[in-house]
Amino acid sequence: MRCPEDRWELALGQPHPSLGPGVLRYRGFRYAPGLVHRHWEIPCGLTTLVLGFGAALRISPVSAPHRARTVVSLLSPPNTCPVLGEHTGGIHGVEVVFAPWAAFELFGVALDELPNLGAEPAGVLGIRIQHLSEQLAQAPGWPSRFAILDQFLLRCRREGRLASERVVAAWQRLEESRGRVEITALAESMQWSQRQLERKFNEQVGLTPKRLARVLRMQHAAALISAGRRPSEAASVCGFYDQAHLTREFTALTGHPPLRFISEYQSGKGSVDRAAGRITSILQEG
Repeated sequence: MRCPEDRWELALGQPHPSLGPGVLRYRGFRYAPGLVHRHWEIPCGLTTLVLGFGAALRISPVSAPHRARTVVSLLSPPNTCPVLGEHTGGIHGVEVVFAPWAAFELFGVALDELPNLGAEPAGVLGIRIQHLSEQLAQAPGWPSRFAILDQFLLRCRREGRLASERVVAAWQRLEESRGRVEITALAESMQWSQRQLERKFNEQVGLTPKRLARVLRMQHAAALISAGRRPSEAASVCGFYDQAHLTREFTALTGHPPLRFISEYQSGKGSVDRAAGRITSILQEG
């Protein structure tokens, strides 16, 4: 996908089947120097690895712009706060989107130890990531880059470890129910105490089950409202007490009340979500 004026370009890739179901999508990106671009990113319950080989991106929590950081590459765990990314073009790179437990398996990283805004990948994963970034930068095009990612991640899978089967099963239950699972009952179904489930989930998913459920309910509500459902209807379907409860949660997780966020999402220039079935991003220019 390319902007008609060639100001930006996005390319989607499907990971090797052997990496499924945890490695969800590859995305290549390129933004030409010039206009200011703002990426409003909201929680989506997934892990992302961005490997850049161009200019830097400035990121900050929406609620605390004074905590801004400048990054070229980033490994980001799931979170519960919106993040603003800003740049003036010249950035170029690839992004990999994972189910959180798959990132734990492939990289051996305890996700609850990563900062909310993410970590420099080389600092967490070592020199191999630096070599990977160099290979990606030198590759002739997106298909070649996606093939290089396949080779790297397949090697990580052979050398990695396995996430707990119970964590993966609990994550799938939360995903399938869109966050509408009673956490005590979920722990019992996994034959764990609630504390055991929270501890393992934190390590291998990066959020407690309760916090992930909040994100998934918000995501479901966002999809319904974007499709034309009224907030009061979305609140009922998604398990909120009432519309006021939905508005509070939605604002806490995205930085905007529901109708304002969806309006900006639908009018955003070049808005492309990082994962299928989720609303993740608003791209604004100028």
